[in-house]
Amino acid sequence: MTTAQNSVNSSDSILHTDIIVVGGGVVGALLCQALLHAKLGLHVTLVTTSETHTAVYADDIRALALSHHTLSQLEAMGIDIDFIKSDIEQIHISDRGHIGQTRLTAREQGVDALGYVTQISVLEHAISQARDTSSVAGQLTLIEQAECIDINTENDVTKVCLLDNGKQIHGRAIILADGQVSRLKNTIGIGSEVTDYGQQGVVAMVGVDRYGPARYQQPLTAFERFTENGPLALLPVSLPTESEAVPNRSNEHIKQYYSLVWCTREQHATELMALTPDAFLQALQDEFGDRAGRFAYLSPRQSFPLKLTRHDDAHSPVLCIGNAAQALHPIAGQGFNLAVRDIAELVTSVKSLSTLSDLGSVAHWQDVRLRRKGDRQTVISATNALLYGFSNNHCLLSSARTKGLTALHLAKPLKTWLARMAMGYR
Repeated sequence: MTTAQNSVNSSDSILHTDIIVVGGGVVGALLCQALLHAKLGLHVTLVTTSETHTAVYADDIRALALSHHTLSQLEAMGIDIDFIKSDIEQIHISDRGHIGQTRLTAREQGVDALGYVTQISVLEHAISQARDTSSVAGQLTLIEQAECIDINTENDVTKVCLLDNGKQIHGRAIILADGQVSRLKNTIGIGSEVTDYGQQGVVAMVGVDRYGPARYQQPLTAFERFTENGPLALLPVSLPTESEAVPNRSNEHIKQYYSLVWCTREQHATELMALTPDAFLQALQDEFGDRAGRFAYLSPRQSFPLKLTRHDDAHSPVLCIGNAAQALHPIAGQGFNLAVRDIAELVTSVKSLSTLSDLGSVAHWQDVRLRRKGDRQTVISATNALLYGFSNNHCLLSSARTKGLTALHLAKPLKTWLARMAMGYR
């Protein structure tokens, strides 16, 4: 399926394109890259409130856990995966105050790594570089420092994106990758269902100056520790010299860095954010134990509310992907992995269209939603089951968790199933 290349002049008040992507974060940028790399002959326009030459996530200290499957999908989208510096060779799962625990290893699954860890700012840079390499003259237009404030549908073929600068973009398909909260979705009548978990996520980069037990260091281990207040995760990371998380080189004594996501009750999160760095590290040590080692480094902290947000675009002329479709609790680290599968399925669906007139049609979007429904619901249900099953101290559930983790550790078929889920394979 090809179309004549559109001539787009950013100074025009009315622009014409094939696909409009709203949202310039990593999901929107990756979607543009995937469409360009697929060489479909389509013109893509990206609308972003930021400047594309300025890193959106430069000051963001969060890290992403990329599944084994996600990395292969990124490579298929033309991303140079050499930016990955940290492998997850082992996942250790424990329940604070109880003996139940299990370990999943890449070696048992016959792979080099169960997953990978990268800082979101590093991934952003890799996508930007790939897009610059993949861009075909005239096939990508960037509309920077502009916001889409409304969408009109002239018919099932033409949609109009109205910008806050007075310009209009006419396209066949509009895809929203504008995150969990946006005024646009409210304006065009996309409703949302929000589950407030009553938790905050406290994130930081931490480091240990003394290793824990050898079995948790070789191979590199990602930790998931459940507590009565919520889950606590540590992802092993390799930080570049210029990383904002390590402002100086006085930390050579640090043996290993970890990306920390500490999910806890809102009041407790407020208390954690108010602690001095030394007091925070001691609180972390008390909660986590010594498996990772002795915590001795702490970057600036950030916190954010934890909610499950599902947007209902079923009757909308636009398609939502990534956090614009579903924003998850970070307990299983599956939000971005789910978004990558959204993108892969979307590109596959575009490739399979018999005529250009079907692009972005009601039937097209219904087909994409149907393809994605099962995967999305499975991940949402599994995330909620983990959260509600482990973030409490109920005696019956505590006993069941201990037995369950012990059985999981001993039952190879169950471990294999869980490992494959963690690797992103369904």
